[in-house]
Amino acid sequence: MTTLLSVSNVEKSFTMHLRDGIVLPVVEGVAFEVNAGECVVLGGPSGAGKSSLLKMVYGNYGVDGGAIKLWHNGEWVDLATAKPRRVIELRRDTIGYVSQFLRTVPRVSTLDVVPSHW
Repeated sequence: MTTLLSVSNVEKSFTMHLRDGIVLPVVEGVAFEVNAGECVVLGGPSGAGKSSLLKMVYGNYGVDGGAIKLWHNGEWVDLATAKPRRVIELRRDTIGYVSQFLRTVPRVSTLDVVPSHW
């Protein structure tokens, strides 16, 4: 199988600046791969870091450690270190993200919400 996404040893924490700089580790040592044609589920209890991990894969959140490699136009690109313009290119051509808080329009199908090139 062809691997399209490789997440290895990813870490992320948040600093609570208004709470004396308390550091909250939200993701530690996460690793997985997604192959072409695979259907995967990211599961876990509330507060486990699922949304934070997806935001890191999409490039919205920075990564404290590890690598998030995406197969794009015949080469691996590490989202953990990619420059902003490169992340925009990946979003335009290779990866999409739909938030759990998506505000959909009633009576509009999913196919009309998702861009046709995906």
